[in-house]
Amino acid sequence: MNGPGYLAVAIQPGSETEEKAFHEWYNTEHGPLRLRLPFVLNGSRYKAADGERPEWSAVYDVSDLSWCEKRIYTRLREERSKREKAVMSTFESLDRKIYSLYSERGSNPQPAPVQVAVSIRVNEADLQDLDDWHEQEHTDMLSKIPGWLRTRRFRMMVGGLQGMPPQGQVECLAVHDFEAKNGLRGPEHQAAISTPWQGKLMQKLVSSTVRVWQHHLTFDALEEPPSSVITTDGAQLQYQLEGKPQDPVIVFVNSILTTLHIWDDVAKALMSTGVNGKTYRVLRYNSRGYSQQDAKSNPTRFDLLADDLEYLLQRLDIEKVHAVIGVSMGGVTSINFAIRHPDMLEKFVACDCNVASSPANNSAWDERIQLGKSEGMAALADVTVKRWFTDSNHESANARKTVDMVTNARIGGFAESAGALCDYDLKDQLSSIKAPGLLIAGEGDGKLPEVMQKFGIPNTKFTSIPSAGHLPMLENHEAFTEALAGFL
Repeated sequence: MNGPGYLAVAIQPGSETEEKAFHEWYNTEHGPLRLRLPFVLNGSRYKAADGERPEWSAVYDVSDLSWCEKRIYTRLREERSKREKAVMSTFESLDRKIYSLYSERGSNPQPAPVQVAVSIRVNEADLQDLDDWHEQEHTDMLSKIPGWLRTRRFRMMVGGLQGMPPQGQVECLAVHDFEAKNGLRGPEHQAAISTPWQGKLMQKLVSSTVRVWQHHLTFDALEEPPSSVITTDGAQLQYQLEGKPQDPVIVFVNSILTTLHIWDDVAKALMSTGVNGKTYRVLRYNSRGYSQQDAKSNPTRFDLLADDLEYLLQRLDIEKVHAVIGVSMGGVTSINFAIRHPDMLEKFVACDCNVASSPANNSAWDERIQLGKSEGMAALADVTVKRWFTDSNHESANARKTVDMVTNARIGGFAESAGALCDYDLKDQLSSIKAPGLLIAGEGDGKLPEVMQKFGIPNTKFTSIPSAGHLPMLENHEAFTEALAGFL
């Protein structure tokens, strides 16, 4: 599929569909999400004006249909929010079709107050007759109807509930735009649908359907805070993209309870002095759940976290990055990104993490969640940062900065992220990783240095950072950047 096109969705609410919830979901989430995508030019909802079912439709103009086969579009269905899943489960029917534009007459930059949609199936042998009739007679006569604005013609590329036509047949859609006050069913309209040519053509049709729709609402794209993207299911990813636009991009993924600022010093070094005479562009972001995660967001799992990074890169129009570097939860994300999206990175670095959860860790995460809920995030921050940093650095400036990050984290988001850390196992997928990898651990981070050397990921090497614990970039910046320089 390529070139301009048209997305058409017809919905019939069911007996269990709550009307208010249906409209709120459609008007504030489902439609506006699509308007965020640069190839979706506009979108509107229509209500049936002919008394037929389905009673509701939504239509979108698309600049290039090739985008509809890419993940930035298909993820809208694959990663539906909890609210969307709940509302859609009540529908009697949902019929989604994709059409390619191949003819347009007239001009109508605004959503049409009234649309007449005519679907026709013909045998391929009769398609030229249909086209000739439309182009040489029918559209000219329709244009004489008072209030006529535009006629567009499309061919179906992706079928709906009934699928694509059988081999040897084609389905076409003609969409006629009219003003609210128009001459439909008047003398000009009657003349347009009662010519001898049309009478002959109608005998050749396999099927035809005419629907009349009245404009209900035009979607606006959802607003996003500055330097943020909001995922399909409503989680906010606040990001910073810095450095020379021509430089290769390196992505940093932070640990649970921390922000993108744990990478400040490393990012500055890569952008300014660089490594081995090469500077880099740096993308950092706060993973979902740190400060904002909508109630409709899906449970946090590592597949979702890897796909969040994919979405962020797509929204920033970055096709491939030089490396993804993550620590702790971010380290697992970097490994899983290499598994799920191998064409979007050249290398990965995973620091102080494991490739599977364990029952012992699950119990520990539950205790930490209860501590945060019962005594507050400050209490959780105190014990967490002391566990992350080596004893000699408990009072360091970076430790104090990390305490502030943890204290300001959102307990609900922490619980969601802990859920991911309690329920993952990447071991069976590690052998599929193609990108070269570097595994790093602070030598003071318990058993992790030993465990990480046994991951068995192809084409990886391990480096231990002396005088450092769970966040080695904050305790031994020089050794950490030296390890990166030898790999990047």
